[in-house]
Amino acid sequence: MRTIQKQYGITIREALSLDTVNRLQLVGGAGGLDRTIKLVNVIEVPDIMDWLIDGEFLLTTGYSFREYPELMETLIPRMSQSNSAALAIKTKRYLDEIPEEMIKCADKYDIPLLEVPFDLSFSEIIAPILGVVFNKQNKILQKLEQAHKKLMDLALNGSPLEELCKETGKLISNPVAIVDRDGFLIVNDDCPDKYKFELFFSESSIEIQKEKLRFGNIKEVKYSLEYASDTDKPLTIKAIRIPIIAAKYEYGHMVAIINNPIYEPDILTIERAATIAALEFTKRKAIYEIEKSYYNDFLEILLSSDFDNIEEITGRGRVFNIDLELPTAVVIINDQNLTEITEIQHYTNMNGQQSKEDLLKAINRFLKLNGIRNLIAGIKGNNIVVITGTDHSNPASSLKETVTALIKYLNESAATGKQINTGVGRSYTDIRQISRSYDEAREALKISQLSDQSQVIFFDNLGFYKILSEKNRGELERFVEELLQPVFDYDRNKKGDLIKTLETYYETNRNLKLTSTRLFTHYNTVLYRIKKIEALTGIKLDNPENALNLEIAINILKLFRNSSV
Repeated sequence: MRTIQKQYGITIREALSLDTVNRLQLVGGAGGLDRTIKLVNVIEVPDIMDWLIDGEFLLTTGYSFREYPELMETLIPRMSQSNSAALAIKTKRYLDEIPEEMIKCADKYDIPLLEVPFDLSFSEIIAPILGVVFNKQNKILQKLEQAHKKLMDLALNGSPLEELCKETGKLISNPVAIVDRDGFLIVNDDCPDKYKFELFFSESSIEIQKEKLRFGNIKEVKYSLEYASDTDKPLTIKAIRIPIIAAKYEYGHMVAIINNPIYEPDILTIERAATIAALEFTKRKAIYEIEKSYYNDFLEILLSSDFDNIEEITGRGRVFNIDLELPTAVVIINDQNLTEITEIQHYTNMNGQQSKEDLLKAINRFLKLNGIRNLIAGIKGNNIVVITGTDHSNPASSLKETVTALIKYLNESAATGKQINTGVGRSYTDIRQISRSYDEAREALKISQLSDQSQVIFFDNLGFYKILSEKNRGELERFVEELLQPVFDYDRNKKGDLIKTLETYYETNRNLKLTSTRLFTHYNTVLYRIKKIEALTGIKLDNPENALNLEIAINILKLFRNSSV
């Protein structure tokens, strides 16, 4: 059964109930009686085969069959390919009767084959059929015009996209929603089928069918998904997805879930609604670009401390929903200037950065979803820079809470599978110190990007790692290899655990007994491994200076592996 119904014409079954037309006799192809007639054509020339179209009802006296008998074998299969409606043949002039082979072919392809009485003219058949077809098409055009007017009124009145979805759903008698390019669902809250859209786009949905629409300008995917859970019965959801495009930029899709029969005019209505949605998205994009420019300009002023009037800057901050009288800190995300530091093969390279634009949009969504106001974000060079206010009573704790929630959101949504490195400066009550927090965040970020995985580094927690921020990764790797390469080689060749033992040894503050306990290894085994490390490196662990270098090398190695700082 077809999901998209035809409304432009009249079915063969309906046509055969009309006066005069009911004199035609069905001789074959009864399985196609529900094919739709959109127009009627008389064929008496052989090259008609090249012009067959969808929904065409063909009438003939069989003249061409007499001259070209091979047409009787090929016409009906070609009609099936073109989705023609039916074939009617007037006998007793050029054909005494309809050949049995044509009847069998009509049955095979479900193309209704009709016999026209000799005394019935083609005009008597064409007139009543086209009268019904034109009447239906006129009603459809009126419906489309009314739908277009309704949708244009929404656009001109600046109605929200939720309202556009609601009205489009009413026009096609099926619920409609919009999914933007970030996967955000836009649907009116009163929609009783909102849960179906949520299920449709959930990870629990299983695609059981996908097919292409071929209608008008629509060449999109129609889905049939099945949702299943441990407690619910499987729910099959059919939907049509039409792209929202403007200036070759895809903003998302308009989606209609098919609860009731849907017709070709309904597809046109959804397409027009998608065009109006594209206009709204274009307007939003333009506003976003302007706002982003204002935010970036204000960030530049704050980060450079290029201002004299503190009260004026504080007042401008309120316009951007940030209270600069609170302790304020800077957070930098994904400084791509430092991507060249991943260069040694035995460390996993970064698997790509989330685009700055996508991250910035994700941060704005995070603010909206969590109702956070005291934070602004923008793009500075290759960085996403965030300036956030903190709590007067406990700035450090407040800052950590905000940053942790933000980065968790980015990792789980906008930057899934991406490496997000973050540096966080300290909070200051004097807004002239925001530039200092920015410098601290950059230093923390350098350490964060030494890791091969996402990591958040707070400047307050850097400790001796502040020294490492002056070095690039290549220098640090050479430092590690010069000290520990013999140990690496031993572990690789002997399948040993010397590096792990040395890490645990420093983690337990050089306590051999505690090291053996943590490693679930006998004390003498740990002692043997320590002596082996000393022999391989030439470093005595009871020598403070040399032992410190070895400890630093181990900590750098842990940093590369994304151990927390």
